[in-house]
Amino acid sequence: MADDIRIAAGIVLFNPDDEHRFIYCLNRLVEQFEKIYIFNNGRPYSFDMFSSVEYISENENKGIAYALNEIMACAKKDGYSWVVTMDQDSVIPDGLVDGYAKHIDKNSNIGIVCPQVIDKRRIYSVAEQNNREVYVDFCITSAACTSVEAWEKCGKFDEWLFIDLVDNDFCKRLTLSGYKILKLNQWVLDQEFGKIIPKSKQKQEFWLKVGKLLHNQNFAKFSYKKFVSPLRVYYTNRNIIYVNKKLKKYGSVGYENYNCKGYIGFIISFMIPSILRAGKKIDVLKATVKGVKDGMAATPNEWSVKEKNMVE
Repeated sequence: MADDIRIAAGIVLFNPDDEHRFIYCLNRLVEQFEKIYIFNNGRPYSFDMFSSVEYISENENKGIAYALNEIMACAKKDGYSWVVTMDQDSVIPDGLVDGYAKHIDKNSNIGIVCPQVIDKRRIYSVAEQNNREVYVDFCITSAACTSVEAWEKCGKFDEWLFIDLVDNDFCKRLTLSGYKILKLNQWVLDQEFGKIIPKSKQKQEFWLKVGKLLHNQNFAKFSYKKFVSPLRVYYTNRNIIYVNKKLKKYGSVGYENYNCKGYIGFIISFMIPSILRAGKKIDVLKATVKGVKDGMAATPNEWSVKEKNMVE
């Protein structure tokens, strides 16, 4: 690793359901990083037993985007040039940081280095069995090693979004600014997306076959039961409209999360299934309607690439 490349880690914390998994995740980070920033959006925690942890809290939920910006700002102040941002339920593999550093060292236009991401609870979530290095247009923030310089130049994380589609918006602006996102298949992140309960093996295999037959992974999602949060449904419906207004000069953004290419596909693959699968259907329906209304009413500043911020 070059002498001027210093990599820190940052976790956005919010009332973890599985505290044992969170502590396990944190211990894995402690093994590889000299500095870990934890921005807590939820109930109070103490990390006094970890000398490498810097605890940050404003005693309220400020949202993921705000927390990420604070983590990046603290890292910059302390002289770190890269930050691996983490969700509270993500487990990094051994050797990840050193692997990232080798690629950062030889690629000056890299804005993010990221791993493969799988959710072991989902039958269709399987890692590619190769060590390919590929450039991609998007990655989630968890385990993404982000350049502090690139973060500043492309406009930081959009705090209006609060939670959903923060990573889609950021990656779009980063790549438009001339930076690249490098995915290293050698490294696989163990990530848990949402609260789910897998169905029986037979039902999982059935829906997996349906998804393959119809060439649409959305059907494979019926292989598990999902807790549908009205609040998350609200932000997703609001933010998908907002980010596409904000970045309308540069094509669609965010639909890749739902295996579709536009708003009609989003309605079919996310909006309707969220209502149908919800335990509290009326609450989710109301959240959907409010999200759409607030998204339509939003007036974001239309983002444009600034030549002075383009990577050389």
